[in-house]
Amino acid sequence: MQFFRNSKVSLAAFVAFDLLLAYWLITLSQARNEVNTANALNALGAIEYPDPFRLTPFQMSDQFGDLFSVEDFEGQWSLVFFGFTSCPDVCPTTMLELAQAHRAIAETPDLPNPQVVFVSVDPERDSRLVVKQYVEQFNSDFTGLTGSEAQIEALASQLFVAFSKVDRADIDFSKTGHESHRTDDYIVNHNTHLSLVNPEAELVALIRPPVRRESLVQAYSLLVSE
Repeated sequence: MQFFRNSKVSLAAFVAFDLLLAYWLITLSQARNEVNTANALNALGAIEYPDPFRLTPFQMSDQFGDLFSVEDFEGQWSLVFFGFTSCPDVCPTTMLELAQAHRAIAETPDLPNPQVVFVSVDPERDSRLVVKQYVEQFNSDFTGLTGSEAQIEALASQLFVAFSKVDRADIDFSKTGHESHRTDDYIVNHNTHLSLVNPEAELVALIRPPVRRESLVQAYSLLVSE
């Protein structure tokens, strides 16, 4: 009887060890997968936050004059870009890449079609109608948002976007590589990354500039499939 009792104890020990080994191997595999995914995203210019940031309430107006709030991010993936309609280079280039990436995603089976949101950081010049005309140049399904500086800041700060007006008189265009062809007395400095918001209205990742359609599609596919 003592022999069988010892055998049962030994068997239980082996089973416990096997379970512990299996758990360790699964954990190690998951850790490796997470590292591989992070490396792949980094190569594509994307950074995923380990803990998503829940967006807090804000209010802006879309290009049709309707209220846009945090609830409008719920139930769908969203790509958010801050810019201004008179931006001479980065903004239109990014919007074009976004439009082409959006088209490619829509044509890819099993990938959720994202909501694309353009937020103006130039409330003085970008009226609702100006923003409407601007986003429709790229895709009539895109959402364009306007609001007061305080309203813009309420959303921008949550997506780690800073913006500020700069007098053109203070800019040395010979050093920027651009010429000033406008008579406006200021431009707007702002961050040019994309923010990815999940269907729970949480900020989960950003895509660093310059935004390129191929990399964006690949990064989006990795992020939404996790």
